[in-house]
Amino acid sequence: MMNMMTSSPPRILVVDDDPDFAQLLGDYLGLHGCTVQAAQDEPQLQSAVTTFAPDLVLLDQRLGHVSGTDVLRGLRAVSDVPCIIVTGASETMDRIVNLEIGADDEMEKTITPREMLARIRSVLRRRRREGDAPAVEPARPSWHLDTERRVLRQPGGAVCALTNAEFETLQMLHAAKGNPVSRAELCRQVFGRPFRVGDRAVDTIVKNLRRKIEPEASDFVAIQAVRTFGYVFVGFP
Repeated sequence: MMNMMTSSPPRILVVDDDPDFAQLLGDYLGLHGCTVQAAQDEPQLQSAVTTFAPDLVLLDQRLGHVSGTDVLRGLRAVSDVPCIIVTGASETMDRIVNLEIGADDEMEKTITPREMLARIRSVLRRRRREGDAPAVEPARPSWHLDTERRVLRQPGGAVCALTNAEFETLQMLHAAKGNPVSRAELCRQVFGRPFRVGDRAVDTIVKNLRRKIEPEASDFVAIQAVRTFGYVFVGFP
């Protein structure tokens, strides 16, 4: 019996206008632990998607005069249920189109039963992993240092007003990527003069930056002092 790693037998919808083939396929899948229902055309397929709620659809590439590709387009408009296209060995099929519009796999009707089961198992397992994957949370608004326009934008897009010296200092600390920058280097680059003992210009700039960036009534520190050396940029709130 086929182990689909599910708590209930997988529901397979076989869509084929050849009732004999659909019956044979359904019997075989039933012997291997599947619950199978057949549909012969697109209206029956659309109805079964709601009433039968299949875990996977096996869709014939040719349903009378209707292309399985067109049927797949209609299916994808209402459901993302996994779908494997089944094609006759002599048919010419645009495989790229089917895959682009949402087919999960394809196989010829001449495929061996064992390989068919392997293909079905693989698609169901892959979809199950996707379903178990944690949802990706949307990125929350964040600060953005625009070095080209020389502005700092707050979450939401508003500009945080900075003086030229404040921007230069923040840009240097930010570019250091977590490495400390000395007061001497900041003083030389921002103010164009050598650092002297007792010079508090850099400290004043950093104090102003922290007041503008760090949330009030919070322990968060955006710029951390490195004793006797300088400062390191920790990150935006």
